[in-house]
Amino acid sequence: MTHTEPAVSVVIPFGPTYTPVEMLEDAKRSAATQSVPTEIIVVRDPGEHGPAAARNVGLERATCRYVAFLDADDLWREKKLSKQLRRMRTTGAGLCLDAPKMTRDDFVYELFVGGLNEIMSSVVVDTEQVETRFDEDLERWEDHLFALEASTAGVCFTQDTFDVRYHERSLSTTIDDPALYLRSGKRYVSLVDDRIPEARPYVYIFYKHMYFLTGFYHHRRGGYRRALAYFRRSLQIGVSPYPVAGLVGTPLFLLGSLALDALRKVGRRVRRFGSSVRGERPIRD
Repeated sequence: MTHTEPAVSVVIPFGPTYTPVEMLEDAKRSAATQSVPTEIIVVRDPGEHGPAAARNVGLERATCRYVAFLDADDLWREKKLSKQLRRMRTTGAGLCLDAPKMTRDDFVYELFVGGLNEIMSSVVVDTEQVETRFDEDLERWEDHLFALEASTAGVCFTQDTFDVRYHERSLSTTIDDPALYLRSGKRYVSLVDDRIPEARPYVYIFYKHMYFLTGFYHHRRGGYRRALAYFRRSLQIGVSPYPVAGLVGTPLFLLGSLALDALRKVGRRVRRFGSSVRGERPIRD
């Protein structure tokens, strides 16, 4: 390990409910073996407070100018930090993350309504330029809001710096509650509209996506009527193929569900009839 690079505090939120301890140890090892000196800060993530609170605790505990974030179920690749720190020194940016090179305007679009999603395990911030904290009232998208706000200090990009490891217990694969999704989405878009002026032209796109996914989550849970209502809302904002497919396909599931309910009712009546027949008193001669 060379010590020519500045040291980095590495904040790792950890909740045993969502991440096996073995994966945490792998994540810590991938941070400890970087070519840059690291201060590893594991913050236990109690479920009621979530990763936002844990990351804020980590920011407060950090003693280095540069702070990087690593989810406990992800892994850093070799020389990840040195690549990003060089890029930050070259550009003067206060934020660096894993994505193709783009303008900040394009970054705002891609992170808010585009295809840039898995970012947190690649984020490095220069705390002399970035004072942003995670919004602990947001149940989703707190990482996106943080990056959008931090990018006002300038943003630079590197690629192929980390690996996402999906597993059955991960938070991202277990949250599909449509009510929570919709509640969080409305709060998130309100905060973005208030804090990130460059994102305001794209608010309608976010609503279109949000209503479609709310419908999708209802559909997945068997709430076909509610799913149809949200697909319609999405299409009222703008036409796109997914809600159209939902409007076409969901009625078939709804009809199937109604038919299944009818069959169950018939089955219950048959069983009741059979029980009454069996319960008749035998005829005596």
